[in-house]
Amino acid sequence: MSGICGIVRFDGAAVARAELEAMVSPAGCRGRDGVTYLQEGAVGFACLSLETLRAGRGRCLPLIDLQAGIMLAATARIDNRRQLSPPVVEGSSDAEVILQQLLANPEQAAASLLGDFAFAFWDQRRSQLTLARDAMGMRSLYYRVEPNRVLFATEISQLLAVSVGSARVDEKTVAHYFTDMQVPGGRTFYQGMEEVRQAEEVTISMSGRVSRRYFWKPDPARRLHYADVRDYDEHFRELMADVMRDRLVTKSFMGISLSGGMDSSTAASLAGWLAQRGEDVAAIKAYSWAFTRFPECDERDNIHKVAGRYAIPVHEIAAEETYPLVNPDAYRPHRDDPYMSIYHAYMHRAISAAADDGASAMMFGFRGDLMSGEAVFDINGMLRDGLYAESRRELARLSRMYGTSRLATLFEYVLSPAISDLFPRRAGVLSQRLLSLGRHYAAQGLNRHSAPGWASRRSASYVSREFLSRAGLPRRDPQEVTAEQWPGVAARQRYALVNSPLASRVVQFSERLCARYGLDFIDPWSDRRVLEFVLSCPQHIVTRPRQFKRLAKRSMHDIMPDEAIHAARKVTPEPLYLHALREEASDTVRDLVTDSRCAAMGFVDERVLRQQCESLLAGERNDVDLWPMLSLELWLRQHW
Repeated sequence: MSGICGIVRFDGAAVARAELEAMVSPAGCRGRDGVTYLQEGAVGFACLSLETLRAGRGRCLPLIDLQAGIMLAATARIDNRRQLSPPVVEGSSDAEVILQQLLANPEQAAASLLGDFAFAFWDQRRSQLTLARDAMGMRSLYYRVEPNRVLFATEISQLLAVSVGSARVDEKTVAHYFTDMQVPGGRTFYQGMEEVRQAEEVTISMSGRVSRRYFWKPDPARRLHYADVRDYDEHFRELMADVMRDRLVTKSFMGISLSGGMDSSTAASLAGWLAQRGEDVAAIKAYSWAFTRFPECDERDNIHKVAGRYAIPVHEIAAEETYPLVNPDAYRPHRDDPYMSIYHAYMHRAISAAADDGASAMMFGFRGDLMSGEAVFDINGMLRDGLYAESRRELARLSRMYGTSRLATLFEYVLSPAISDLFPRRAGVLSQRLLSLGRHYAAQGLNRHSAPGWASRRSASYVSREFLSRAGLPRRDPQEVTAEQWPGVAARQRYALVNSPLASRVVQFSERLCARYGLDFIDPWSDRRVLEFVLSCPQHIVTRPRQFKRLAKRSMHDIMPDEAIHAARKVTPEPLYLHALREEASDTVRDLVTDSRCAAMGFVDERVLRQQCESLLAGERNDVDLWPMLSLELWLRQHW
């Protein structure tokens, strides 16, 4: 998708065109439909246009009103154009829609917008630059404040092209990365480079003062209570249909990464259903994994049930051609960030195939599991709603699933959540902290500079505990802190999942990859409206142990084939990953853990790392704990 960048100088000196051109260069793939520069004294903007929407809606051009003293650069797809006030001028691009809202109500403009966007707004009268990013973080935006100026850009690599001083790795960010790759929003791997967080507005004055505020947050007090359970299904069906309508506005067809699970199948089925009803939506073409060597991973039967219902063409990609790390020179982490999907080779193949076929965008269902599935089981909510017999059956299912006794299951899913909800939050947090600190100090000989317990628990054993200690991580897990506002254990779990920093990292990785091939990146499950609905629902309506992804499956009745709904399941292609590391790419893996840059920088214990590596390669362990280190090592070797 498109990109933006710019410079605002605090000293009044004119911005040089050469500097803007240098910022454009690292993200040149985003400017396939042209690059436009706009310089007005101490302010300079550049827009890299990658037009993927119909009727020129997505054109990326810098906008200026000399009389009002304003400039705007934006990359956007605005979904609620028809509902905005003042009314949108016919034929306006989505960037022009943003400008109209900013002129009408600058304080509330960002909050009023639904869709994917990132923008930079210069207000000469206030002498301030405003940067903002959409509620789900679908489009990236970074900035750097220097003594005489501020830089902003879609990619960090654009900032690095002109930033003053040598770049340095931010160790605290690396430490967060090693805790399940959960790097909090706002942080980057480069010291001095900041990220605009999702749903955040950052204001920078001419003195270099930075103010940050969230322009939108979901309301914890919002609750849906329908007397008839079928009303939840109908509401969700209508909502997802609207979400798909808003995304199927590309100027050519849209590719979709289609598996046999509910997330992508829901999107594909709704796209086919809308087209079948005669609605003016873009056609879709599926790109799917085809497993022959690992039949337990193969979902083609269900894929073709969904595709066959709506005559969706399917392009099969042989899984055996997508082993990770087999060709590390072709598939490496982006300069911005070491995160790389384990299945990056498949994603490259699918996205490049869609681009070769002439698609304008590629759709994935990455946040589907987080929105409608995962192990968020609200037995207490069922009891409150009088579903006693069903609650007993769900508890029995949980006991079988996890191999625990009935009593242990009752404590885990009924008594413990009830206690957590009954006692004041602060008291519960304090007692847990005291207990954790007591155990920690006893084990560490009262070393008050040790790493927080949550960080040690969530990081692999090869990560240096000394490094975690010196990194200065917060005493409490940031994810737990942000989820505290939500009433009820299940709601807190859902909120933490959907807003997981790793989910944002997956989105950013995928967006950059799509842009590399000239495509827009789409995820219908990453929608503010879907988030609000799911968080306001009783969580036992969303999913249950015996009815996994209950809401999604019930809402798709008569749209997705029933046999496909019943057969939909969560399939993890882990056998492909393990086989690749042990057989196809074992030499590469050993090379990456030998004379490791991660070890040289003190991030990992090389002896433990090599032991774990050999254990994995020998088939003695089946896990993906090595992947964060392998991708970080690739990144360090390539970019540092």
